[in-house]
This record gives sequence, C-alpha cells and structure tokens, in this order.
Amino acid sequence: MEANKKGFSPLKLMILVFVLLSSFFLVFKSRLIKAGVDTDVLLIANIILFLVGIFTIRNGLKAISNPNPHVFVRVFYTGFIIRLFACGIAAFVYIYSNNGNVDKTSLFACLGIYILYNVIEVSSLQKALRNNKNA
Repeated sequence: MEANKKGFSPLKLMILVFVLLSSFFLVFKSRLIKAGVDTDVLLIANIILFLVGIFTIRNGLKAISNPNPHVFVRVFYTGFIIRLFACGIAAFVYIYSNNGNVDKTSLFACLGIYILYNVIEVSSLQKALRNNKNA
C-alpha cells in the first residue's frame, strides 16, 4: 500500500466523504423530509456503499503491488460485482419492505452516492497505479 506518497490517502478521502455525507443528511434531515426524501434510505445507502468502497479500495491497493497484472483486474472486477450485488440486494429489501411503495427521489440520490464513491475509488486506484513501480 505505497499509495500514501505525497499525502495521497484514498482511505482517508473515503472516510471524509462518508462523514460529510452522513452529517449533511443528519443536519438537513427536516429539510430533506419536507422535500420528500427518505433520509433513512440515504444514510443506509451511504453506510453500505462506504463499507463496500473501503473493502474494494483496500483490496485494490494490495493488488496493485502484485507483479501479476491479472490480480489487479480480478480484484477490481470482483469489487464491481460485490458493489452491484450489494446495491441490488439493498434495493430489493427496500422495495420489498415498503410493498413496492418506494421513494424515487431517494433512490436517485442513492445512485448519486454510488457514482460519487465509484469516482473516488477509480480515481484513487488510478493515482495509486501511476505511482506504482510495478505497473
């Protein structure tokens, strides 16, 4: 995990984004509820995507130092599949528990959170890959 050169720390960035998003959802909870957004869904999605993101970044950073490039590709795609299934299962549980009465605004906000964590993960791994001497 030699990605910490020049102050680069993808794990700290993920933690910072998680804390900022969670605090935003908690501080502006009443305004979000008035706008018709289910803040519980946003908080749960944030937690799930944060945990999956931390897991995949840790594994990706370990795989970058492996001299075999196929290891990194396998780890990256495994992280993608895990994230896809975690989101699919969470969406299914949410839809099933609400008897199909879902808040579309919250689901689209969850999609935005998914994209944010995905961009952070991919850009962090690209920077770590550029800094790696084995690549």
